[in-house]
Amino acid sequence: MRALIPLLLLLPTHLALAVTALPSGNGKLPTTSLLPDGSQMHGVLLPRYDENQKLSSLLHAEEMTLVDRETIHGDTVCIEFFDSDETMNGRIDLKQAVFNSAKGSLKATEIVTLSSDQIVAKGDGLWYAFEQGEGFLGGPVDTRIFSKKQTTMKSRTSTLRATAMLGAALAQPALNAAPPPSAPAERMAVHADAVSKAPAQTKAASETRNDLKADLEASAAATASAKAFLEKQEIQAKADTAPATPEAQPLDAPADPNDTLVTCDGGMYFDADEGVFVYLRNVVVKDPRFDLSGANELKVFLGKKPDEKTRENASKKSADGKGVGARFSDVERIVATGAVRVLQKQPEPGKLPVEASGAIFTYHPKTGNIHLHGGYPWVKQGTSFMRAKEPNLILRIKKDGSFVTEGRWDMRGKVDQSTKP
Repeated sequence: MRALIPLLLLLPTHLALAVTALPSGNGKLPTTSLLPDGSQMHGVLLPRYDENQKLSSLLHAEEMTLVDRETIHGDTVCIEFFDSDETMNGRIDLKQAVFNSAKGSLKATEIVTLSSDQIVAKGDGLWYAFEQGEGFLGGPVDTRIFSKKQTTMKSRTSTLRATAMLGAALAQPALNAAPPPSAPAERMAVHADAVSKAPAQTKAASETRNDLKADLEASAAATASAKAFLEKQEIQAKADTAPATPEAQPLDAPADPNDTLVTCDGGMYFDADEGVFVYLRNVVVKDPRFDLSGANELKVFLGKKPDEKTRENASKKSADGKGVGARFSDVERIVATGAVRVLQKQPEPGKLPVEASGAIFTYHPKTGNIHLHGGYPWVKQGTSFMRAKEPNLILRIKKDGSFVTEGRWDMRGKVDQSTKP
């Protein structure tokens, strides 16, 4: 997913390939201030380099027209993005784009596609602020995350299939229901079972609260950033009028049953420097392992893999490093809010699928931990279910199938939820 992090090179400069920083005031760029309004430039190539003088991005424009003191219009624009070894890691193609040198921003009002070898995101319109490294892809947005070969070759116990853990949690009582061993072993087991688990439960509950607090703080910060960006860029909700019919442009991405699809109606905000993506309104996830629906917001946080120089300057937000200096790895956590509902699609052989719901759903792929919180969270498998009896309780499901809860819960149903008659 790292290929969505660039987009920062769209700088209105001139034909001579010089790298020029965006102005902070209302004046023209030094290289265009000598040209009269209406001047046209053809075959423009605009490279941008990082602090190590390595190519980070390259803009191709067949034609650029100086409209006025602040505005430059570009036709047939292609932007390529490069890794630190100068290999291309993504691109975006635009028929037309408008550059505002005073605001340091780009705007395109057409069907826009961000693409790489791992992900393709397609939306209606693009707004991007260079200074902040933030952007917004207008809704509706469709995102396809391509499966990795190592992922598709994994067994059914892959940590990516989060909902399988829910089934393990429901099946946990079956272990306690098994006939105990005899004589000395039985007595030892009884004594072991009699040892209070309260300290461990208290510790686990505290860890759960701390993890959830961190997730909610990150989620709130991402929501605030998205809201501030939309207000600053004056991006308004679409009117209920029939949109202009765009030219038919099939998505250049081969369909694969192992791909993950994310769709939303309200658009996608992204912070290229922080590796945060926020999908807005009616978010739906279709994954080979599970379906997620009912979310009014879904946030994806990427883990960072900065180079040594970036680590030393991690506290500095360099303009030259927007979306390029920081190397992003896999998804660190996912936070969904709303009336979130998750349905398992690939249950273990002989088992029924698992379904769960809560107002807040968080998932940590590295640890495999799932948190359900808010409202009255519940989880069920067949006729077995566990539900909160008080509002805003927390259900934490670990990778090994164990779970931690607080407050009053109701659990009932058959222990064996196999599909065998």
